[in-house]
Amino acid sequence: MIAFLQGILTAKLPDRIELDVNGVGYEVFVSQKTLQSVPAVGKSVLLKTYLHVREDTQQLFGFLKDSEKQTFLMALSVSGVGPKAAMNVLSTYAPETFFQAILQNDLAGLKSIPGIGQKTAQHLVLELKDKVTKFAGAGVLSDEGVLGSESKVISDALQAMMTLGYSAAESRRAVLSAAQTLGEKVTVEDILKTSLKSMSA
Repeated sequence: MIAFLQGILTAKLPDRIELDVNGVGYEVFVSQKTLQSVPAVGKSVLLKTYLHVREDTQQLFGFLKDSEKQTFLMALSVSGVGPKAAMNVLSTYAPETFFQAILQNDLAGLKSIPGIGQKTAQHLVLELKDKVTKFAGAGVLSDEGVLGSESKVISDALQAMMTLGYSAAESRRAVLSAAQTLGEKVTVEDILKTSLKSMSA
């Protein structure tokens, strides 16, 4: 198993990058968020990797953070989710936002992920909710510590944003960003003020 790769970025393609690792070229599939975050061609980059093996092919998938790799593997473990759809999860959501969608049974939000329909969205919630709840309670899955005791406040703020007419995806991005900025012991009102300010900026 290839745990990680460190090398010189030689190409950026729509869904993957190419890495020169000591003269060997590796094709590594990445999410759109990773594609936007990796350095310029010619620079060094370190990626956590997962090697997906099938009878007819072997594909390497790369991640900048352990939490992204964990999210990918969790999504991949769900019935009906292949590696492409699992990578689309990371192109659509930050890990902590995806976990919130699972905890809140947000089927509409999950269906916004390319390759995820109603049935697969239901499988994601059913098969991952216990795992996410357990890991979130232990603080394992969230790099920023957003999940856990603050989830009720965040959930209420999300509902308020959507009531004001913002989409589920817009609301999640704004609310989670506000929660991370404001830190602990925030109120729904505090999050709403900061979220609305960011939406109008």
